[in-house]
Amino acid sequence: MHGGQVMLKAIERSGIDFILSSPGSEWPPVWEALAEAAARGAQKPKYINCRHEAVAVAMAAGYTKVTNRPQVVMLHATAGPLNAAMTLRAALHERTPMVIISGEIAAYGENTKVADPGGQWLHDLTDLGGSPDLLRGCVKWADRISSVELLGPTIERAVRIAMEPPMGPVLIGIPFECMMEQVDDIDHGKANEVARAHAVDDASIDKALNLIAAAKNPLALTEHVGGDPRAVERLVELCELFGIPVMETYRPAFMNFPRTHPLYLHHDPKAVDAADLILMVDAVTPWYPASKPPKNARVISISDEFPNSRLPYWGYNVDLALVAPPASTLGQLVHKAKASEAVAANRISYQARAARTGEQHNSYFGKLKEDAQKHSTDEPIDPRWAVHALGQALPANSVISEETTVYRGLIQEAIPRSQTQSYFARITGGLGVGLSYALGVKLAMPDRPVFALIGDGAFHYNAVPSCLGVAEEYGLPIHAVIFNNGRYLSMETSLIKYFPDGAAKSTGVHFGAEIGPRPDYQHYAKAHGGEGFRVTKPEEIKLAIEQALKCEKEKKLTVTDLVLSDFNPR
Repeated sequence: MHGGQVMLKAIERSGIDFILSSPGSEWPPVWEALAEAAARGAQKPKYINCRHEAVAVAMAAGYTKVTNRPQVVMLHATAGPLNAAMTLRAALHERTPMVIISGEIAAYGENTKVADPGGQWLHDLTDLGGSPDLLRGCVKWADRISSVELLGPTIERAVRIAMEPPMGPVLIGIPFECMMEQVDDIDHGKANEVARAHAVDDASIDKALNLIAAAKNPLALTEHVGGDPRAVERLVELCELFGIPVMETYRPAFMNFPRTHPLYLHHDPKAVDAADLILMVDAVTPWYPASKPPKNARVISISDEFPNSRLPYWGYNVDLALVAPPASTLGQLVHKAKASEAVAANRISYQARAARTGEQHNSYFGKLKEDAQKHSTDEPIDPRWAVHALGQALPANSVISEETTVYRGLIQEAIPRSQTQSYFARITGGLGVGLSYALGVKLAMPDRPVFALIGDGAFHYNAVPSCLGVAEEYGLPIHAVIFNNGRYLSMETSLIKYFPDGAAKSTGVHFGAEIGPRPDYQHYAKAHGGEGFRVTKPEEIKLAIEQALKCEKEKKLTVTDLVLSDFNPR
């Protein structure tokens, strides 16, 4: 068989669902192998043409955030990985596994035994070290294939490396000559059965439980634990047992704790500083700066990674690090706590703490609703009312892919999400992934309506025609809601913050802030078989969501242009 067939067989053996690609001229061997597989009735992997490299990587990331299964992304040599570098870096820091395959060339037309890929490779498409060297800082592991015999084993190994904690993207450079070369079908032998330790020792669990049980003012802080719904369930159990309040930091990647739960609180640095015990539950940056921890708190870290080796500086010191998958550690803590006589003896005090936390929850979120209601008739639409109205209109089974900046905290708190896997967000890298994440989420959850809540600045960084084209081609009707304030409000806020009495403030000339003239964003939808809506009045928000849900049933994407005032809720 030729190398393209070897590659596809390895991908099939690895249980990959999708190959997501931005096409390159080096991939005919794989396309031919896919055509042969389709002819014999193979169901997986399916191929998706993403039209843009960043879309392919971010869409794969969105799919994996839901399924926890890595996918394969094929990118054109050099230009492809460079175009996708930001999204690859985000996948690295967000611990999202995937296998990136980048085309290369080995012989530059000098190998007469295989087809010549063309002179453009020598002139345009090669760099010293190839894609692995170019992107080594953006991926967990990178290597180049040197012979066709290594194709299958390397791809299968790459999938395993991507999944090894801490998970992340890996990259393989594969020469076109290897893909074209003929080779005997290779027997890869038995599949590897890996038994990896997934539990913390009992003594450490007992130590953690003693600290939790004795704490008078404990607090749980989380950012990533929602990546595993089982972990969320066990975190809820643990916090209910001890009456522990829970806060998310400014950068939650998921819905980490039901935001309607009475133990869920608004993030308050003063409350963090007053705690006597902090549970860092899959939280990378629980407070800032790292050198100013809570004054009198013991700190327990619950995560499968410590101490975050991918960051150049971390700086958080803890009293006890429980390093294992959080779902496992939380399950151990819950199991032992339920059997503990000491915990049972203190049940009344834990319940009293939970009741006090519930009062704080109701007070804060009640005031949030009241504040939104005060602005329910403002024009232009006030963001506080806009987000509240969206929270009222979005159905419980809807999923949010959020990519805003100044509205992030407001969206987290005013659109109550209580189901796991109902909220996904960009937390690292740059803007430009919200629509692609939404596509990947929709690919994984086709029966749930997916809304991409995206700032107008972020919208311009997204590969909009590519994303909407993929949505149309593959029947993935996502619904973009653009928070249109006509400016880069975050940049403008920083300008005034650091130069409160400067020329910009006095003249009103804010360089780098305005997005003008404002586009009529709704028209993007029509070009891709969808429907667009422009919302300028507060009462129109609910109707726009109802229309989007109607389009969902018709498999049509939507773009809603939500025109807002420039109020900054921060």
